[in-house]
Amino acid sequence: MAAVDEFLRQGDLYYSDGSVVLLAAHAGKTHAFRVHKSVLGSHSKVFADMFALPSGTANETYDGVDSVHMPDDAKDLEDLLRALYYPGTILSMLENRNPLAAIKYKGILLLSQKYFVRVLHKLLRARIRADWPSTLQEWDKLIEHHDALSASIISVEHDAASQFVDNRMLEPVSAIRLAREGNIPEILPAAFYMLSTISPFMDFDALRTPSPPTIADSEGNALAWLPGERTARWGLLTPADWLCLMRGKHYLMDFAQKFEREESCPCEAECIHQITRRRLLDGPTQDLLRVLKEISSEQPPSQYPCYDAMQTLASRSMEARPLLWANLCFYFNLPDIDDDQNDDDDDDVALVEVAGTNEG
Repeated sequence: MAAVDEFLRQGDLYYSDGSVVLLAAHAGKTHAFRVHKSVLGSHSKVFADMFALPSGTANETYDGVDSVHMPDDAKDLEDLLRALYYPGTILSMLENRNPLAAIKYKGILLLSQKYFVRVLHKLLRARIRADWPSTLQEWDKLIEHHDALSASIISVEHDAASQFVDNRMLEPVSAIRLAREGNIPEILPAAFYMLSTISPFMDFDALRTPSPPTIADSEGNALAWLPGERTARWGLLTPADWLCLMRGKHYLMDFAQKFEREESCPCEAECIHQITRRRLLDGPTQDLLRVLKEISSEQPPSQYPCYDAMQTLASRSMEARPLLWANLCFYFNLPDIDDDQNDDDDDDVALVEVAGTNEG
C-alpha cells in the first residue's frame, strides 16, 4: 500500500464517517474518495454486491476502513460520486444542447452504465437523446438555430476562436462515438446526416491550432475556412463508421440523381427549373434536406413558361423530405431504433442528496 501522503483526498467527497475508500488514478496520481457503502449500494446493485462481501483482515485498508482500487479514471469516478452525493450538480450536466456534452459527460455516462446506476443513466441518456433530433420537424428547428448562430457570428467581427459556430453547436463525430459506446442508437441518424454535410477538410481540432494546415481541392486550389462554417472531429471516427458515412453519402447522391432525372420541363433552353434541379447535385457535402426545403418554398412568377413544372418540383420536394429522413438508418447502415422508454426502471425514483450520512 502506498504511503498516505501519496494519495489525493477529494475534499467534499472524503467523508470522515465514510465506510470505504475508493482509489482511482488520473494523470499519474491516485485520488482517494472516502464514501459510504450504503449510499453507493442504494443506487447501484453492482456496488451493493461488491460491498456485501464480508470485511476481513485480507482486505486492503486505507485510513482505517476498507479500500478498493477502481479501474476507472478518477475524474469520471468523481463525476459519478458527485452526482450521487450532490444531485444538484447533475442539473448543470443536463444543460440543454451543451456542445461539449458528448465528450465531457462520456465518462460518467459509461460508468453509470457499467455500475448499473439506472436512474442517473436514464437521466443522462434522456438529455443526450433530447439534444439530437428524432423527427424531421426537430431537425428543421435545430438547423434554424444553427443558421441564426452562423449569421450572428459572420456579421460581427470577433477574435478567431469565437467565430467557430461549433463552439455553441452539437458536434457529430463525438456524438457518434458516444452513441456507439453508450448504446444510444437513437441519435445516430441525425448525427451521421449532419456529418455528411460537413467537408472532411474542415477538422475541428486542426483548424483551432495556432498554425492550421493548408488544404486544397483536387485541382490544387486553396480551401479556406469561413466564419460560421461547420467543422467536425474527424480524427475520432472509426474505420467502421467511415464506411457507414461513405455508404450514406452514396445513397444520398443516388437519391438526388434519381430525383433530378425524374423532373422535366417544356422549356427548350436552360431555364429556372433546370437550374433549380441542378442544385440537388452541387457537391459531395450537399445538404439535401436544406435544398429540398428551399425548392419547396420557391414561388416563380406565373408568367414563366416553366411555372407548372416548378410547382410540381416544389410539391415533390416537400414530399421527398420526410421520405429521405425516414431512410437515414438504411442509408448509413445503422441499427433499427427501438423505443426503450417503457423499461423496468421506476422513472419516479430520484437521486437523493446525502449529507453527513452515518454508518455504523
